[in-house]
Amino acid sequence: MAARSGLRRRELLLAASGSLLAALGGGCSRSPPRSGGPARAPRAAGSPASPVELWSFFDLPADDPRSRELSGIAWDAKERMLWAVHDASPSIVALVPDGALRTWRFGETVTIDGGDPTDLEGIAIVPEGFVVCSEDGPRIFEVDRRGRFRRALPVPSRFGDARPNKGFESLTVSPSGRWLFTTTEVALERDGPRPSPSAGTRVRILRMDRDGGEVSEHTYVTDPLPHEGGDWGVSDLVAASDTELLVLERGWSKGHGNTVRVYRTALDARATCTSVDQLSPSSPSLPKSPVLDVSNVAARDVPEPKQPQPAP
Repeated sequence: MAARSGLRRRELLLAASGSLLAALGGGCSRSPPRSGGPARAPRAAGSPASPVELWSFFDLPADDPRSRELSGIAWDAKERMLWAVHDASPSIVALVPDGALRTWRFGETVTIDGGDPTDLEGIAIVPEGFVVCSEDGPRIFEVDRRGRFRRALPVPSRFGDARPNKGFESLTVSPSGRWLFTTTEVALERDGPRPSPSAGTRVRILRMDRDGGEVSEHTYVTDPLPHEGGDWGVSDLVAASDTELLVLERGWSKGHGNTVRVYRTALDARATCTSVDQLSPSSPSLPKSPVLDVSNVAARDVPEPKQPQPAP
């Protein structure tokens, strides 16, 4: 789901989430899909890019406050809807599709009570309710389906070294429901610089056992900055299994707009950095292979949906 032009924050997030779901096989198509791959990074040998097709796009009403400042988003397979968290207010809003996933409407809004819910960025669906993360702290905590605070999850202290406004932007839960994954947008202060046109940034992907408290950290390196003067980092994650992830790298630069790429990676003991206090440029990192570059996904033959009309 993406607007044809002038992507604003909320539409970009919906586009990215739709692409991630399609790459995981969560979508369907009536016509042969088209492939897309990152322009800067060649496809890894033996890892062909997954076919991705733009299924539909829908511009949420700009005059509705529920449309504004939507950040993390997650698909609720049981209820067949999306839940999106606001980063400017302590609330979670439901986005409900029609049967063909062509149009969307607002559903329930859940107000988060307790847990000091500020600057919320990531969301994951669990049987007990929702897990959300905040860049302020950074913090991770659970709430029930009514938004009532359940518990805070312990975060390794080194993540308190996250750069301002570059903390936990992502959150996902494995299909088994056991593992949570998150990471910072860019490297911790201790681990190295932000991305540059010549080098990516080294982040720690954090895996947490929801019940046992076991944690592990794994080094991941983003692409270099696509355009001089812009920003770049990890915006979201999707867990395909207990060890496999899709990683959303994205950024914006003046004169170029948004750049959005999705990569597949898998945890590897050689890139584990749980006991490493400070990463270096030579620290081993997880392998990654491209899934798609959103700029290569065309909106060909996708009819623009009719906006719902107010009741008389």
